[in-house]
Amino acid sequence: MLKKQLKNKKGQALVEMALVLPIFLLVVIGIIDFGMALHCWSSLNHQCVQAARLASKRSNQLIARNVHLPTTHTPLSKVQEVFWESRSPIMKESDYDEINWSATGIGNDQDSVTISASYNMTIMTPFIAQLVSSGNANNGTIKLSASATEKKE
Repeated sequence: MLKKQLKNKKGQALVEMALVLPIFLLVVIGIIDFGMALHCWSSLNHQCVQAARLASKRSNQLIARNVHLPTTHTPLSKVQEVFWESRSPIMKESDYDEINWSATGIGNDQDSVTISASYNMTIMTPFIAQLVSSGNANNGTIKLSASATEKKE
């Protein structure tokens, strides 16, 4: 009699695990997705800040402080180089979207610099990916955006 009761308990535990395990795995993968999204957004923000900081630095200290000429500050090519050097290894270059260097104050007489960019991150969690992509052709991607503004020296 006791043996039969133990056998039924083992079957009950197996059924409970079969019911709870998929939900548990979705929660764990969802937590991983949230962590990756936070990391990607933080990395994108860091890239914009680093690029804006470099673009705002004065490269020619001999010209008056209130003059902002194309030759007094860092050129756009160096700013772009710093932006890409600050990229996280888990973020693919092909997933970047709308990097805005135009009208940022780089190489002109504006008194501030603004760098903005967005990144398309693919979500791993199946149900959340379907919710995010409903009505979109994005197939489970979310768009993360960041921007940084610095006053020129």
